[in-house]
Amino acid sequence: MKPHIVIRKFHRWLGLLIGVQVVLWLAGGLVMSFFDIDQVRGSHNSVKVQPVAIEQKVSFDSSKLIASLPFTATKIELTHWQDRLVWRASNKQQVQIVDAQSGDVLSPFNQVSAELVANRDFSGNGQLVASQLIEQSSYEIRGRELPLWQMQFDDADNTRIYVSPATGEVVARRNDTWRLFDFFWMLHIMDYQERDDFNHPLLIIAALLGLLFSLTGVYLVVKTVFLKRKLNV
Repeated sequence: MKPHIVIRKFHRWLGLLIGVQVVLWLAGGLVMSFFDIDQVRGSHNSVKVQPVAIEQKVSFDSSKLIASLPFTATKIELTHWQDRLVWRASNKQQVQIVDAQSGDVLSPFNQVSAELVANRDFSGNGQLVASQLIEQSSYEIRGRELPLWQMQFDDADNTRIYVSPATGEVVARRNDTWRLFDFFWMLHIMDYQERDDFNHPLLIIAALLGLLFSLTGVYLVVKTVFLKRKLNV
């Protein structure tokens, strides 16, 4: 059997095997390039953070903070939380937020505090309608340390804001645009569970097959069009 006949049959079988995934790759790339990344991340509906000058006098100084901590901190920062001057002490396992004036421990942050954070972060057309503590991971908050406060807004894009009870910070913003983007991202990288790993064997094998499909297609085009035309001249 001639080589080009073998390659033609191989190309056809590869097309049957990998064709659907090639279409999904192209569709995923098109969809993901279509959306504004700020809209996907929800930052278009978030209040822009302005630099804050620390001008207040610190009553509860760092020596008092260190003496009060129940753990050994490897990092201590003087920062702001909701217009309050606070200390943030942390190590790889723990974090504690302490009021820099009174010395009061603010963390972990309760539901009322988390709702305050979410309401001040959200600038879209909607109201906070529900809040709950999430203790089990889901695709929306994968890779985030649990538990998290989930804040549900009633805007047109079905926004959810996730606030860490440990730090009192917004750690994720999710909306319907992000969910659609994430669905096509899942199809694109072929990670149907964690949706994060683009180095897994399934994707590598599919990519190799896709490359072979493309190369055999190029060979057949050259063989049947250009070389045949040259022979007929």
